[in-house]
Amino acid sequence: MANSDEIKNGIDKVDEKTRELIMEFHSHYEDYITLRPGDKDRKDEIFQAWVIQKIAGLQISILELAERLNSLIKTSHYH
Repeated sequence: MANSDEIKNGIDKVDEKTRELIMEFHSHYEDYITLRPGDKDRKDEIFQAWVIQKIAGLQISILELAERLNSLIKTSHYH
């Protein structure tokens, strides 16, 4: 079981990443509406598309990591 310092450290990391992602989205949104000013009122849709791209990137990263790990396991002398 994690001790309270580990839990606090985990919460701090999540909070930091959350702030980073919020700032990243705001920057993306500003860039997007600079190119397409008529879409200024579509912030929710722009956010949803941005989040979907982030999730897709995470899925690809996880799948690639799993493939590498499985490859290492298959070629390992401990298998």
